[in-house]
Amino acid sequence: MNLRVNPRALTGRLLLAGLAATLGGVLVALPAHAAAPAAVAPGAATSGAVAPRASLTSHAPVLVALSSGMDSVFSWDGASWAKIGGPAGIVVSGGGVVAVVRPETGDVYRWTGGTTWLRIGGPVRQLAIDDTGTIYAISADGQSVLQWLFGTSWGKIGGPAETIVAGGASTLIATDPVTGDVSRRGMNGWYRIGGPGREFAVDSEGWVYGISPDDWGVFKWSGAGTDWIRVGYRATSLTAGAMGTVVITNADTGSALRYSGSGTDWYYLGGYAIEFVVDGLGRIYSLGASSDRRISRSLGGGAWEQIGGPASWLAAS
Repeated sequence: MNLRVNPRALTGRLLLAGLAATLGGVLVALPAHAAAPAAVAPGAATSGAVAPRASLTSHAPVLVALSSGMDSVFSWDGASWAKIGGPAGIVVSGGGVVAVVRPETGDVYRWTGGTTWLRIGGPVRQLAIDDTGTIYAISADGQSVLQWLFGTSWGKIGGPAETIVAGGASTLIATDPVTGDVSRRGMNGWYRIGGPGREFAVDSEGWVYGISPDDWGVFKWSGAGTDWIRVGYRATSLTAGAMGTVVITNADTGSALRYSGSGTDWYYLGGYAIEFVVDGLGRIYSLGASSDRRISRSLGGGAWEQIGGPASWLAAS
C-alpha cells in the first residue's frame, strides 16, 4: 500500500494514535468515506471472485510508537509506555507481531518480548504483516515480494512491487511500480484487481479499500475481477484493521470518519491527525498533526484522550 507511497506498509497500513511528555527520549504517561470509476479500478476482470477470509483476532492488542527522534520504540500496555527497543526506520504490527527495519542497515528484526529482538533478514525497503502474524517485505531493489519463512530465510512470492499491504487472514496486495495497478495474491498466483489509487488498506475480514488518485472517492473492492463499489467521498488517508474497522481522513475538514459498513455512511470521529491505527480490539488511535505529535485514543462521539507523545510513527494490531 502507500498511489502515495507509504513505507509504513499499512497492516490492516496506514497505519495510521493520561497526557504524556518526552523525558530523555522516553514516552512517559502523565495523569490523566456505487460502482467505482476507472480512476480506481480500470480494465477488464482477470480473475473470478475471491472471498475475503475470516478475521483472526485471538492475540492481545498491540500499540507501539516510534519516538520523535526515531531512536526508541515503545509499547503501550493500556496505562503506560515502556521502551522495548530502537532505533527503527519502519515499525509494523499485525496479528500481535511487531517488526522493525533498522535505518542504518535495512535489516528486519522481530520483537520477541521485553526488550529482546531477533534479526530475521534484510535488507528490505518495506514491511507488512497480516492478521496471522505472517511477515512480508519488498526487497531492497524493489524487484521481489518476499515472505518470511524461518530464521533468516525468506521465500520469493512475487514482484516487482512499489508497495505492499497486508491484512485479514493471509490477505496481501501489491502495487505495480510502473503502472500503479493493484494486485491480490491468490491460491495460484497474483490477480490484478484494479488500477492506481492514492492509498490502499486491508481490513481484518480481508476486504480491500482504496482512495482514488484524485482523492475524490473511497472504494471497496467487490471481491470479483476489477469491480469496485463507492463507499465514501473525498479523503486524504485511509487505514483499516480489526472488527472490519475502516477510518479515513476527510479531505475537506481534516477530521477522522469511521465507516458504518453500509452504503456511503460514515461516523464522525474528529481528531485531526496525520495518522490513524487500529488495534486488535478495533480501538482507534491517532498521531497528531501539530508540532507536539501527541498520541491519542478515540473515545467515540468525537472525543479523544491524549495518552502519549511526541512520536514519529504508530503501529497497532
